[in-house]
Amino acid sequence: MTKAHSVLVVDDEPSVRELFVDALEEAGHRVEVAGDGEQALDRLRSGAAPCVVLSDVRMPRMDGWELSRAAGQDPQLSAIPVVVMTGDRILSFTSPARDKPYSVAELDALVQRNCRLHREIER
Repeated sequence: MTKAHSVLVVDDEPSVRELFVDALEEAGHRVEVAGDGEQALDRLRSGAAPCVVLSDVRMPRMDGWELSRAAGQDPQLSAIPVVVMTGDRILSFTSPARDKPYSVAELDALVQRNCRLHREIER
């Protein structure tokens, strides 16, 4: 049995957010959402401390790379893993962005792995 975690999903496309929320909740996780990096930072700074942030690369106002940098530079948020993902296959091969997983099993594995690493870093 997998462990349930708290996840923040950041994507400007409502249909993608809904797909991720449905899949992650099916896997037993608690999910919060944000429509862009600025909204995600506001949520994180307001005390919502998820185990992992799953963020799209391309979004208005603040993209996934900017979110990852901003969180990494904030001492209160730097331990939270930000996984930057893209639906652009070429970008996933040419940058550190991961290819977006869409199946329940893939998303759950991504969350489990990053939350396990997060707990190891916090010790």
